Amino acid sequence: MNPSELTSIFNRIKHLRVGVIGDFAVDFYYKLQTHTGELSVETQKEVFWAQKPTASLGGAGNVVQNIAALGAQSIKVFGCIGNDIFGREMLHLFQNLRVDTQALQIIEQGWDTCTYTKPMTNNGEANRLDFGTNNQLSETHFNQIVSDLESSLPELDVLIINQQFANPLLNAPRLTMLNRLIARFPKCFILADSRDFGGSVRGATLKVNTDEIARILSCAVSNDLGSCITQSRQLQAITKAPVLITRGEQGILYVDKDETCQVKGIPLQGPLDTVGAGDTVVAAFALAKGVRCSDFVALQIANYAAAVTVQKLNQTGTACLDEILALKASL
Repeated sequence: MNPSELTSIFNRIKHLRVGVIGDFAVDFYYKLQTHTGELSVETQKEVFWAQKPTASLGGAGNVVQNIAALGAQSIKVFGCIGNDIFGREMLHLFQNLRVDTQALQIIEQGWDTCTYTKPMTNNGEANRLDFGTNNQLSETHFNQIVSDLESSLPELDVLIINQQFANPLLNAPRLTMLNRLIARFPKCFILADSRDFGGSVRGATLKVNTDEIARILSCAVSNDLGSCITQSRQLQAITKAPVLITRGEQGILYVDKDETCQVKGIPLQGPLDTVGAGDTVVAAFALAKGVRCSDFVALQIANYAAAVTVQKLNQTGTACLDEILALKASL
């Protein structure tokens, strides 16, 4: 792809109608100093100092901000948040991206907005404090989410399914419900990324990494290309759909029926941060397929986008067209 071809693809991506259903979270970062010499008058325990609090979208929300960074202008989210400070912050972040949140349910009681609280010290990230990762969503709330999705699917070009946590929203039975729904809308390109229940996905392109595919198949983890192809075909026989497997520095592999397509990882210098790179791959590949790019071109775009993201440290990074073009020009 030359720059004009890539720009043409991104001009088409602008007009896609994209939906995301899954575990939306907030990534809350702050700088933490634990040795201050200040004691609490009330407890006589040392007071920690915190500064520079920042919040960004995590989990399925990181997929959304990647979609927005890549240029899609019509994004709708399906899921739930709590009526709490992090839920209100998530709505604010979505509104800044002009995301349609009409199908994002606000649960008044019994639900903490999923949040990764990440204190950063001079030695890097300290112990994370998570909210909401053990939520339990009622069938009533989930059925409403499915109903909202069903109403919207006829108008969507792309749907991304993201399962981040084992409990809050999507489990194996609920993914089975989604399988039956998405089978009715073959014109919509659907990609699923499920950390715990990928083996339950049917009919949608399934994105996995080497650890996840080994866990689904109960086999040894391998990054060898031949082993990854064999495992992808075994998984494809289960899901009845293409498999997209990220292989870290080795690149990305796509297997669909008798077709195998791969791109090698892009050599990069300096420190790297792989947090959220998989979400970038998911967003970029799905959008490229949404505008009918070939499998190889979609893999290339996803590969370049991920290479941009991993160079952004201490954040769930994104990639945009200008950054991808700059990276290509530097190679």
